[in-house]
Amino acid sequence: GPTEDELGNENLLRILMIECSDLEVNTLVWKCLGYRFDPEKEEWNASECFPKWKEKYPNPPDLVGMSRIYSKEQDSPSLRSNQALVRSIPADNKQSLKTHLKPYGFTGYQYAELTPNKTRRAQCANWLLYYREELFGYTVEELQERRRLKREAEEVEKKRLEEEEGKKVEDEWKPPVKEVF
Repeated sequence: GPTEDELGNENLLRILMIECSDLEVNTLVWKCLGYRFDPEKEEWNASECFPKWKEKYPNPPDLVGMSRIYSKEQDSPSLRSNQALVRSIPADNKQSLKTHLKPYGFTGYQYAELTPNKTRRAQCANWLLYYREELFGYTVEELQERRRLKREAEEVEKKRLEEEEGKKVEDEWKPPVKEVF
């Protein structure tokens, strides 16, 4: 799996500043998703992948568009896998790059300088930051239990508010999140 150094702010900044290859970006995300490289077979396998991700992507997908050919026919699988990765990030964790990387000099991209590659690198880096802050070091079972406990706590709080206010509390709208586990 990934190391703490690989998930460090300095390395995330390298991804954003294009100081590492597209393959290195893909490889780090693959490791975090649970893909493992088998040196004997010289291939990646999904042996430790998050279950929902493994179901959809039994082989590690290109998340940044390594060919850098952005025609619909060529790029669609890469674009779709990147979008799936982004959808797995809860809203509270979506805008974390500037917060965590500002002390390292990252202030974001200017709209005019955005390219598909830079955008996807930023999305991968943001997912890696989410992974580091919320998922790293936990088993799938532990993550599922944390999610269950969080939902229970939300239900208890909702009931408390309903009793306190004497009326039904409408669920707050939340953007859909397709978790990887």
